Amino acid sequence: MEQTVAHFNILERLGVGSLGEVYRARDTKVGRTIALMVPPRDLSSDDRRRERFLRHARAAMSLNHPNIAMLFDVVEVDNRLYLAYEFAAGPSLRQEIGDKPVNMRRAIELAAQVADALAEGHAQGFVHGDIRPENIVVTSKGSAKILNFGMVPWTSGGAARQRAVISPGTLIGQEIEVAGYLSPEEALGRDIDARGDLFSLGTVLYEMLTGRNPFVTPAPGSTVRNVIDMTPLPVAVMDSEFPLELDTIVSRAMLKDAASRYQNAAMIASDLRKIAVALDVQSGDVVPALLIPIEEDRRGGRWWIALLVAAGAATAWWYWR
Repeated sequence: MEQTVAHFNILERLGVGSLGEVYRARDTKVGRTIALMVPPRDLSSDDRRRERFLRHARAAMSLNHPNIAMLFDVVEVDNRLYLAYEFAAGPSLRQEIGDKPVNMRRAIELAAQVADALAEGHAQGFVHGDIRPENIVVTSKGSAKILNFGMVPWTSGGAARQRAVISPGTLIGQEIEVAGYLSPEEALGRDIDARGDLFSLGTVLYEMLTGRNPFVTPAPGSTVRNVIDMTPLPVAVMDSEFPLELDTIVSRAMLKDAASRYQNAAMIASDLRKIAVALDVQSGDVVPALLIPIEEDRRGGRWWIALLVAAGAATAWWYWR
């Protein structure tokens, strides 16, 4: 590729992503490093497909959230399309998991951040459609970034999900794992809505906590059937250290019936953070501000107030457990 495309200076080739070739580049207009995606040429060869692609891309540019890799710009040069994305440096969540459980507290926080991003996207009318560890980056600051929000119909992962429903036997290699993040309604070939993303998030959280996707088998057809029929073993059974409340969240997110599942991502984020606060208090990582001794007044002291607050906090913690 040339060293300059439009107002982007190409710095290095990063590889091939789900939207095509990926380069690290410099946006000379605003002076920032970006990830420049170069979709396959056939997108530009058909006018109708190109216009649909551009409509999706321009709509996706409206997404602005700290846990979503933003699409800054889309340009067309010499009948070739280029997407300028936020440069989300860091390993994928797949690499973070590495076939072993992630620290429980870290898994909860990452899942809550993904839920925050989904809540924002869903509020704007988007369904991601391909939530899985490969599409989540963990930055050097420990933040989750969802990739390809609004553009999944044009990605290799989106295509693999469609084939998993229509002809799972055609999936090969890593594509087989894609089937393990379908929602039951998607696996049955039905229309999906935001609740499908919540099922996929539940699957990702399950995998972070246990180190394995509960549905994936070497045979893609069996994987799809597992998504439809199999109820995974509760995470609290697999590790007694997991609070029962955490198991409740995972199980509710992964209910087969979409109407019985969590109905919005904000509820998942809220429930996860309640557990996170309780765990932090238990471990001593957080000292509630209300436990700070109150200054004495002229009549002697107000330590009894602090003691009452401490007793209340202890009672609340005991009740939660």
